[in-house]
Amino acid sequence: MRIPSVPHPIWLRPATTDWYVMEQIFIDQGFSLSRWPGHERAIRSNYDRMLERGQIPVILDCGAHIGLAALWFAQRFLRARIFAVEPAQDNFELLRQNVSSHPNITPIHAAIWDRDTRVDLVNPDGEPWAWAARESGSGEVQTVTVRDLLQREPNGLPLIVKIDIEGGEIELFRSNVEWIEQTPLIVFELHDWQGGWRGAGHSVFSRLSTHPRDYMQRADNMFSFAHSLAQMN
Repeated sequence: MRIPSVPHPIWLRPATTDWYVMEQIFIDQGFSLSRWPGHERAIRSNYDRMLERGQIPVILDCGAHIGLAALWFAQRFLRARIFAVEPAQDNFELLRQNVSSHPNITPIHAAIWDRDTRVDLVNPDGEPWAWAARESGSGEVQTVTVRDLLQREPNGLPLIVKIDIEGGEIELFRSNVEWIEQTPLIVFELHDWQGGWRGAGHSVFSRLSTHPRDYMQRADNMFSFAHSLAQMN
């Protein structure tokens, strides 16, 4: 299908949640910062300042699904390097197709994690957006860490980390979280509603709260802005 703001067709699977995700991102503008103009200006200023210093702003899309969020970010941060990480093979193939016209988006078939290991994927609901990872030494999918991704752009600095990984935030925030302090904006969806008393929200907020940040909620996503942004403006 074609969306007015995207200069090329995007591919969705009929009768799946792909359509709902498209509506969230491109119609409801679920990742727009416009309702918080001061914070939006701070992110834009930080982005511009990186470019002025000859650095590359890096955006990580963790749980990239079929690439729609990556496309949205690519339209607004034209000179950013975007790593779109997706573990489910079917989603990844469509992701790769959807972002093929954008050389600044790098699709990565892996699961975002706090360490180098392997995971198995489970999907009890059968929805394309609902794949979750479970650590297993002989798992079907390799993991990748935030540190690994940032090192792939030697002159890069983190700008935005978006996280929607169906409960995997527990493992992502378990260790090796030095990237939090370096990241101006972290956007995440929590999955305590999935049950099991696993403490996904606690895992995230206990790490984020070690540095002062502002928090804004929009639909399913929480936007966490580092206070260092205010100090730079």
